[in-house]
Amino acid sequence: MPYPITKRQKEVLDFIKSYIGHNGYSPTLEEMKKRLHLSAVSTVHQHINALIDKGYIKKFDNLARAIEIKGKKIQKRASLIEIPLLGVITAGYPIEAVERRGETIAISEEEIPSTGKHYALKVSGNSMIDEGIFDGDIVVIRQQQTADDGQTVVAIIDDNQATLKKIYREKNRFRLQPANQSMLPFYRTEVEIRGVVVKIVRELESVQDNDSELLKLIKKMPPTLNVKRVASSAPDEKAKPFIQWVGGKREMIPQYEKFIPKKFKNYYEPFMGGGAMFFYLQPEKAVLSDNNQELIKTYEGVRDNPEEVIRVLRELKSKHSKDLFMKIRNLDREIDIYNKLSNGEIAARMIYLNQTCFNGLYRVNQKSQFNVPIGSSLKRLICDEYTIRSASKVLKKIELKEADFETTVKDAEAEDFIYLDPPYYPVSAYSDFTRYTKEKFYQEDQVRLKEQIDRLKAKGCKVMLSNSDCDFIKNLYKDYKIHEVQSSRSLNCKKDRRGKVSELLIMSY
Repeated sequence: MPYPITKRQKEVLDFIKSYIGHNGYSPTLEEMKKRLHLSAVSTVHQHINALIDKGYIKKFDNLARAIEIKGKKIQKRASLIEIPLLGVITAGYPIEAVERRGETIAISEEEIPSTGKHYALKVSGNSMIDEGIFDGDIVVIRQQQTADDGQTVVAIIDDNQATLKKIYREKNRFRLQPANQSMLPFYRTEVEIRGVVVKIVRELESVQDNDSELLKLIKKMPPTLNVKRVASSAPDEKAKPFIQWVGGKREMIPQYEKFIPKKFKNYYEPFMGGGAMFFYLQPEKAVLSDNNQELIKTYEGVRDNPEEVIRVLRELKSKHSKDLFMKIRNLDREIDIYNKLSNGEIAARMIYLNQTCFNGLYRVNQKSQFNVPIGSSLKRLICDEYTIRSASKVLKKIELKEADFETTVKDAEAEDFIYLDPPYYPVSAYSDFTRYTKEKFYQEDQVRLKEQIDRLKAKGCKVMLSNSDCDFIKNLYKDYKIHEVQSSRSLNCKKDRRGKVSELLIMSY
């Protein structure tokens, strides 16, 4: 009878059994090292030798995949071949094709066609789930430039944008069809085919151990039926804000258009918030900043890791509930977990809270802890993949800073355009929603801002400022051009205090 084994040796043994049961051959030492998060191959080797000595397994020398569970013969399988794993392919909205060299997967030569060259891609997205292709799967592709109608292909469209879809030829165009009833097809007159899917590889063992602390927390929650809204945005839409912000200018842009400079060099936007003006202009050169560290990390996460943001948001959407909202909201009280979040996870958390909290309000207490309650409806959008990817694309061209407005604009030069949307000067006891960081924006800060605008104007910069319509602001900027505009305000628990409010648009030019 085999001798008792340690907990770690049992994990190694269980993984070997599971791997053999799925693949028909044993894992390599390197695969065991990665899968079990062991420090070195030599550590795996020690566990293997212990399992051999205790009578659980056999190993044949000089072979990479030559472990046998004692008492169970492995059927002889065909030789393994190495397939290059070239990168990620989206089963969703197309993204720029990015290759990574050096990684491979090993599969039996019996599992793929004997002719042609093959490569593998990891799938991101759920647009092909009705074809049995899920987020995280690996698809093996046979290289070819043609395909029959209905085949699942790697398609390149719109100047190096790659996607995984079923292809159909229609009059004067191609239809790239998702295998997901909730998603719409793409139509293109030109499509480059890079290959046809011939095999799907799925890790049947749980990958929970590889998940971050945040994903582990989310996956423990029960699934929900609450979230039924789907994104109204389309793949080809112009990039737009991916979060809503109290005092954001998305609805004000039509009134601002005639005042925006027709030409300028560089663009600066301190007090970034939702970034409505930036997304409207989409300048080639821009510096965006805010004092809110979490907001800047959110923008960095969307810019640098949009697929990670989307992956976490999908999980959050599938589990959305009041209990989950509170767990995610309270992460900033659990410093050990919060400090381990990547920028992509910080972005997903902020977008989720922004989508699901009361009126999209961002507010923190004196400890910089988010303290807005959940909104009244659980039927929220949460994950708008198209908007996140398009925002990521335009953000890659610009500079992001966590900084005070003075630091942000100190290098601005003549003919640069600076748009300033600071926390508004309060016009009543009920209008103080300025705590988008734990520090407030006081009257002396308004004066300090005016001094910077004077300096920028003297340098020849084009400065536009939004602020509240009140005597203090009018007197402060009496030497500037001032226009009144009408803003819709809905952030009030009392309906009679909602409606049109006069604001000021102040310009140096």
